Amino acid sequence: MEIELKLQLRPEHIDRFRRSRVLSKAGCNEVDIDNVYFDTADRLLQRHQMTLRVRRLDGGWLQTLKQQATRGAVSQRGEWETPARVVGGQGRINLARLSESPLPALLAKQKSPVRLQPMFKTHVRRTQWIVTRGDATIEVALDIGEITAAAAQGALRETICEVELELKHALRGNGPTALLNLALELLDGSGKAAPSLTPVARSKAERGYQLVAQQPPAAVRASAKGFAGSVGSKSTTATAARAVVAHGLSVLTANVECLLRYDDPEYVHQSRVALRRVRSAIRLLDSEQKDVPGSLVDELRWFASALGEARDWDVITNETLPSLIANMGLDGAKRLVARADARRRQAGENVRKSALSARYGALVLNGEKWSLTSAPADAELLTAVAAPSLQAASKKLFKAARFFTALTPERRHQVRILAKRLRYALDTFAVVLPKRATERYVAALSDLQDVLGELNDASVTTTVLPQLTQSSRIRKAVQQSMDSVEPSRVRDTEEKLLKLSKLQTLWASE
Repeated sequence: MEIELKLQLRPEHIDRFRRSRVLSKAGCNEVDIDNVYFDTADRLLQRHQMTLRVRRLDGGWLQTLKQQATRGAVSQRGEWETPARVVGGQGRINLARLSESPLPALLAKQKSPVRLQPMFKTHVRRTQWIVTRGDATIEVALDIGEITAAAAQGALRETICEVELELKHALRGNGPTALLNLALELLDGSGKAAPSLTPVARSKAERGYQLVAQQPPAAVRASAKGFAGSVGSKSTTATAARAVVAHGLSVLTANVECLLRYDDPEYVHQSRVALRRVRSAIRLLDSEQKDVPGSLVDELRWFASALGEARDWDVITNETLPSLIANMGLDGAKRLVARADARRRQAGENVRKSALSARYGALVLNGEKWSLTSAPADAELLTAVAAPSLQAASKKLFKAARFFTALTPERRHQVRILAKRLRYALDTFAVVLPKRATERYVAALSDLQDVLGELNDASVTTTVLPQLTQSSRIRKAVQQSMDSVEPSRVRDTEEKLLKLSKLQTLWASE
């Protein structure tokens, strides 16, 4: 079982990292490592969450099969490493020596003979330090190099500049925590002395496959199913909170890594939803803040705010403004969208700047570290708190939504927030609720959230419009366009609120 933690290092901070006081007393050595990754033409191994490589190291050849790692700052996965076959001075796959791994069983299931072929290569210059913390022995590796792959238009290349912390030995199962503590030490520094280290999830193999595919990876969804699946039916509020935080941070880490490289609004969106679910679960499961550290709550709020601004400008630029001005024929409409897009890019850059900061790295590492702590033994079971918690959340929503037509945009936004909190509460408690009744209620609540979201997007656009244009004619025309559709959206909201209120609920008092 390989247990490691990966951190992306900014190239301009390589010297800072090498001078880290954590490494100053540890001896180091440097080696060149060349890997060739193998798969079938239709990527059989990748589709079954396996990677297979041959490595040249110190004049010898090793072959290694790895399974897909668990997600999060600290990854764990099965690993089988044996000597490779050598033909003409080059390493080749020797399947007979991988008989203890899952690979032979997979190949045996195929209807026709399997041909493994090189997919891509990596070359890194690795600097290694061995660090001891308590009973844990950790290898710190700085890898600088590149991934290469052949293509019709020429060689494809992607640079590598990352740090790996790999657990070599630990007692009492505290290895993951030891890795997190060491990573936090590496992040610690005064002023500008600390290197920028961003927790990442993708392995070199995953990046290699993505390089060959020549398209950005899909965003990791912050789905209700994923969060609900992380919670067990016999969970307490404390164990459930830890599971939700761990899962949310794994989704966040995967998407932030991608938004640092690609301009796709979906990475921001899914990161934001993940943090919303995490923060909602903490509010729900630790309402008195006796368990979750206040510092973690504050840092989650900080990064959620940066994501929120970026998401608002994504929606304004790509959805709200284009739909409003599509049939208006306004002079200057293109300039309006162009200005909004400039603000969108700036907000995205602010998120990337935050994600490259030591503060973000510490947020992820401290959050995952807390999720590994022992849960208080006196925490209540989810089955005991689900009904009263859902009843309270439902009551708040309907109280806030009374006389919805007459509410101000700010009050309507509060209704939207309470609807989201009720939805996330249902997702958190789903494991202890009857499936069909919960699904019906969630479907109706989702419909309500959609129309509330449309109202909120229009309200946000009205607020920021003066920042985009000084033309009173354009602002008036956009406002008239929004005013023309608002009454129908308000009626739609009231109808969906009424439908939701009539649904039988498991938490309603008799």
